[in-house]
Amino acid sequence: MKKLSLWLLASVFVLSACNEDDVTIKIEKVASFENLITTPETDLIATEGEVISEWSSKTTYKDNQGLIEFDHYFSEWGFGGGMLCTNKTDITTPGYLNNSAITAGGKSGNVYITANGGEFSPAIIRNLQADSYEFKGAYITNTTYAYLAVKEGNDGYLNQTKFNAGDWFKLEAVGYTATGTEIGRVEMYLADYRDGKTEVLNTWKWFDWTAIARAAYIDFILTSSDTGEYGINTPAYFSMDDVTLIEK
Repeated sequence: MKKLSLWLLASVFVLSACNEDDVTIKIEKVASFENLITTPETDLIATEGEVISEWSSKTTYKDNQGLIEFDHYFSEWGFGGGMLCTNKTDITTPGYLNNSAITAGGKSGNVYITANGGEFSPAIIRNLQADSYEFKGAYITNTTYAYLAVKEGNDGYLNQTKFNAGDWFKLEAVGYTATGTEIGRVEMYLADYRDGKTEVLNTWKWFDWTAIARAAYIDFILTSSDTGEYGINTPAYFSMDDVTLIEK
């Protein structure tokens, strides 16, 4: 019996040692744009870039570790779509000129991304270290513009965007290979008035991209139940921070 007990104890020790050796801790990296804006209450809107049309130009920004990049569209009258860096904290002013998150700041630090995707100015992020890292996720929230439009019907214009029972506002992240083949998509609701709910996101919420982790780039698409002849009536904006990559 003593020999059997000693053998069992030794076996447990060996198995435990093997399990400890098999544990792999993967490195995570979080994109930050803090170094791009040093002046408070500022949108980083470019003034020079590639001319796309007579009314639009484009430039590209990278985070300070060279993990990701995104396209930023602009014109002489300001932000024109894609993504921009901002440290705005305005949670009271309605309308498209306010690019602030409804949280009055970033999830980590001051500078975060506000996005506005469109047919000619898509909101896309690209993985610049795809050989070593893959997407894990990011924190998402509403912009003040979209939040006030949905919650109070105050869009700074016609003020006809307040949600009613059954309405919804959804963000989809669509992953693509480097050659443009879709590999999958994940979604989250920025506002949800279905099934008796009256939820409008006003905090930073984690958006898990595990299903599209190996994408070379992600295209963000906003849809809403409030859609008319000319497309979505809900302001097609959202804010994002702490884009996270994880070691393969």
